[in-house]
Amino acid sequence: MEILIYILMMLVVLNCAMKISLWPFWARLAFSLLLGVFAYWSIDYAVMQSKTQIDSWMHREDVLQSMAIIVTLESAIGLMYCFLCFTDDGKRPRRRFFRLLLHAYPSLLLFPVVFYGLTKLIFLQVGMGFSTTSLLYAIAVVVVSLSFAALAKYLLPQKDLRIEAHLWLTVMVCLLSLLLTQNGEIIYHSQVKSIDWFSMLLTLSAAVIVMAVGFIGNRMKWKFKNNSRKKE
Repeated sequence: MEILIYILMMLVVLNCAMKISLWPFWARLAFSLLLGVFAYWSIDYAVMQSKTQIDSWMHREDVLQSMAIIVTLESAIGLMYCFLCFTDDGKRPRRRFFRLLLHAYPSLLLFPVVFYGLTKLIFLQVGMGFSTTSLLYAIAVVVVSLSFAALAKYLLPQKDLRIEAHLWLTVMVCLLSLLLTQNGEIIYHSQVKSIDWFSMLLTLSAAVIVMAVGFIGNRMKWKFKNNSRKKE
């Protein structure tokens, strides 16, 4: 369970980096500084948490249900943004305004991920003051946020490719979060069973393969169309 949570958090980080890579540099810098300020400011709350308490939260039904709702809403916003980017022709002012509004919306899931990372760092650090730890962590958050966004822009220089990657990452975050936040005590479930890791890994692998095939096929389709237009 903990490994899947780490995978989910990494996908959230990558998805947010892909989204803010679409912004101008000053906007990326402002958002990264906001994350750093949040990381430094939340030290007073992070030191009040215990590892046992955090682990218990991850298994509470009400917490899992709240997480599922938040992730579903975030995923819906991401999917709507990608849909408008691919369908908006710029001739409808309302649709264009709505697309720009969604364009300026970052993933708020990154804030609990930053807080969770701070609590884990506090448990691991030895012989260092909390203020120093939070300051170094805040600087690392700013650097990582800017670096990941720059790396995404470097690897995928075309804006359409980054939007498409944002789409697939949003779908993966949604699917993985639903797997993690499912209620194990379903009706007619006679006993508590261990997690079927093989089936879960097989399902995730199949989803990744299908998305990869769709992504590659779509890119080949666009290249074929562009080559046909150039020949004409």
